Amino acid sequence: MSIKIKATTKEATAYDKHITFEREGVEHSVLLHWDSYDGYELNFLDGRNFIPDPEWASEWQENPRYEESLEYTLDNLTDEILEGSTNE
Repeated sequence: MSIKIKATTKEATAYDKHITFEREGVEHSVLLHWDSYDGYELNFLDGRNFIPDPEWASEWQENPRYEESLEYTLDNLTDEILEGSTNE
């Protein structure tokens, strides 16, 4: 018995990214979740526990001078890193 695939597609409908980043000399860890139904959800972490958003992150979300949400910004920055690591 043999199987011959004629066509296929794959659609990502959700993903999680564990991200560690530095902002103004302070390191932060977050869990960034995205799904095609609800969009982004960002949770700051202390180890494995969710913690309240830092004040600067809350201000980012409320400040119209930032054209992109913090979630979108982190998602794009990490995609650039991930894509760069596969091209090397």
